[in-house]
Amino acid sequence: MRYDTPISFVKEAEKHYDPEAGEWIQEEPVRTKKYANVTHMGADRQQAVFGDVKANRLVVRLQRVYGEAYDLIEIGGKAYHTDTERLPSVAQSLVVMQNNG
Repeated sequence: MRYDTPISFVKEAEKHYDPEAGEWIQEEPVRTKKYANVTHMGADRQQAVFGDVKANRLVVRLQRVYGEAYDLIEIGGKAYHTDTERLPSVAQSLVVMQNNG
C-alpha cells in the first residue's frame, strides 16, 4: 500500500474582535500536511456500511495516528469532513465525505 497522496488536516482559527480596528479578525487556518493512502469507497461497501451510495466518499489511511484536533481535511484542493474513524493498532483509517459548502 502506497502512502503517496498529500493531505492536509486543517484547524480553523478563531475569530476575535479588534477594538482598535472596530471589526472581527479571522486568522489564517493551521494546515498540517501528511501523506496518506487515499482510495474511493466502493458502492457495495457504502451501501452496506452507510445505507446509501454517495460518489464523494473516500477512505484515507495513515501509517501513524494523527492525534491533533482538526476541523476538516483537504485532499486535492477539496474540503472533506470525517464520517467515521478507525484506529487499528498504530495506524488510522478515516472515511471522509466532501463538504457541500
